[in-house]
Amino acid sequence: MRPSSICTLLAVAVLLLHHLLLPGVEASVEKACRDAANRNPKINYDFCVAELRPYPGSQVGDQKWLAVIAANLTKDRTTSAIDKVKSLLARASDAKTKQCLESCESVFEDLLSHLITAIPAIEEGRLGDAKAYLSAAVDAPDTCEQGFEELKVPSPLTDEDSELTQISTIALAFTNLLG
Repeated sequence: MRPSSICTLLAVAVLLLHHLLLPGVEASVEKACRDAANRNPKINYDFCVAELRPYPGSQVGDQKWLAVIAANLTKDRTTSAIDKVKSLLARASDAKTKQCLESCESVFEDLLSHLITAIPAIEEGRLGDAKAYLSAAVDAPDTCEQGFEELKVPSPLTDEDSELTQISTIALAFTNLLG
């Protein structure tokens, strides 16, 4: 057998095992995003599909797997936000901006910890725990932005916070759809 045939065979085997080990309602990315957007007007359907569709395994996953993917995407976005905050802190000279960035860093570090706990909770079916941690994820970017608003400092994290709010809202909505 050629190496490419072996890889294809292994990929099919992994997908079959995934379905056997993680049974659940089949869900396409489009359907899951439509269902979530219909239940929550804060979810942008196009953003949801664009974020989830390229993720490996998203096209063959069930609803639980899509919730895990969305939570992992939230974790990835949080990690990126922390990296940006650290970079901005290294260059910040204004005391108010520095204070806001330090606050955001703390909020995002806490959020990352929550997400690290939420992902296995989804996988293990501990949906109450997962929902509690994901609810905190939805609120974290607003908490960061409020610090800038209160000190009347322009936020350099508006785009990151907006996207993080959107993907965490999707992760929570997908988890809510599980029960």
